[in-house]
Amino acid sequence: MEPYPLADAPPPRYAVESDDEDEYNPLSAPTGSDQPPEVTVEFKSIYDIPSKRPLVFASGEAGVSWAKIVNLGEQQAGIYVNNLPVGLLFRPSWTSAVIVVSEAETRTRLPLFAMTTYITAIIERLQPTSTAILDSYPTQVYISPRVISLDSAPIRYLSAGKKPVPDSGLELFAPPNLLQSTTASLLNELFIRSISQDPGRDDSAIILLPSAKVPPSPPTTFDGKGAAGDFDDANWDRATLEKAHTWLFATVGQKVDESSLRARAESGVRPPVSAGITRATLGEVGEGGMYI
Repeated sequence: MEPYPLADAPPPRYAVESDDEDEYNPLSAPTGSDQPPEVTVEFKSIYDIPSKRPLVFASGEAGVSWAKIVNLGEQQAGIYVNNLPVGLLFRPSWTSAVIVVSEAETRTRLPLFAMTTYITAIIERLQPTSTAILDSYPTQVYISPRVISLDSAPIRYLSAGKKPVPDSGLELFAPPNLLQSTTASLLNELFIRSISQDPGRDDSAIILLPSAKVPPSPPTTFDGKGAAGDFDDANWDRATLEKAHTWLFATVGQKVDESSLRARAESGVRPPVSAGITRATLGEVGEGGMYI
C-alpha cells in the first residue's frame, strides 16, 4: 500500500502556533490611540439665535448648488467644530425658518466620530419644531428593481413618517440603500428624540437630489484646515433646484415665492471659500459684515 504522501510533511504553522497577538480582538480594552479625539461644537455670532422654529438644513454638494439660487441674506452665525468652520446659519426675512448650510460653502467634511456631536449641538441649540433636509444620493450605486439613467433619476426622499410632499415626482429612497452622511445622522437623531418625546411626530424628512458622483468616504480625522469636499459648481439645472426648494419648505409647512430666490443673473458660480472666510453674498465674518 502506498504511504500517504503528506504524512511526513510538517504541520502548517497555524496548527501549532497562535496568531492572536497579530489579530484584532473586538473585546480587548481600547488603547489611547483607539480613542477618537474630543469634539467641541461652538456657535459664533453677535446676533441672537432663535430656537423652536422650523429648520432647513442643506448639506454637501446639494447645499452648494441650492445656496447659489436662494436669497439667503446676511450670515447670522457660524458653527465651528474643533475651531473648523462647518455650518453657516441664516435667517432670511422671507421665512420664519432657520437655515443651516452645512459642509458645503465651508468645504469642510466631518469625520464619522464628530457627526453625532455636531448634530446634537445643533438640535439642542435650535430645538426645531420641524426639519427639512437637503442632500444628494449617487445614482451609480443606487439599488433599484429597474435600470434608471442619470437623466431620468428622480428626486427622492427619506422620512421617519409619511411622504413629505404629495407629488408623484418625488420618490422614496428605498431599502436596501443607505445614507452615511451628516444628514442621515440628523434624521436619525430627530427620529430617536421623537420616540421618547412625541411618538406621533413625523415632520422631518430628507430631500435627495440625484448625483452622478459617488461620494468619498468620510475622513477619519480632522485635517488642519478641514477635509475639503470635492464639489462641482453645476450639478443640477435651476428648474430642479427650484423644485427641491419648494419641496423643502413644504416639508416644514411653508410656501415660498420669487422673493426667496436670487435673480438668474446673480446665481452664477461662486468662488470657493477658504477655511474661516465667507463671501460677501453670504455675509462676511470680519470683512465688512460682523466680527466674531
